[in-house]
Amino acid sequence: TSEPFSYFARSRATPQNLLILENKDPFFCMRKHLLSGHSSVLGDVMGTLIYGAGKRVLSSFSAFDISAEPYMRSPDNRFLYFGDLDYEGIGIYERLAAGFSISDIIPWRAGYLKMLEKAEERCSLPETRDQQNRNLSGHFFSFFSEEEKSQMLSILESDRYIPQEILNIS
Repeated sequence: TSEPFSYFARSRATPQNLLILENKDPFFCMRKHLLSGHSSVLGDVMGTLIYGAGKRVLSSFSAFDISAEPYMRSPDNRFLYFGDLDYEGIGIYERLAAGFSISDIIPWRAGYLKMLEKAEERCSLPETRDQQNRNLSGHFFSFFSEEEKSQMLSILESDRYIPQEILNIS
């Protein structure tokens, strides 16, 4: 039996954007934003938010084709992923994207670019947690410009990361 996933559906219409969020706080923050009457987040209209629960998203999506609601399985939907900008978060995305059979999953560019912008405003970023798997395929970075990729790699290679919680409802 597959691991069930938690989600919030603002709409069940298709096609739509389904945003997979790695962590709980951003899920509830964006859910609150959508419940307050907004339909978009950082310029992207969102129909469904899915709480990924970190690495647990890999097991919950392993049986997506049989456990998800019919509207979610529409081949016209667009799946977006948003997690911490660290080795672990990027690795989760790359493993999920490689193993997902319904549709492509792409990084949510608007979210990651806003994270980079907010990180520039901070004096310091948290240190990368020990023992993170640093083996990345590079697929994640293929969705960003060379300048954006360089900025991300600079943060990672300095043993720092950007938690997705840097973005909040405000």
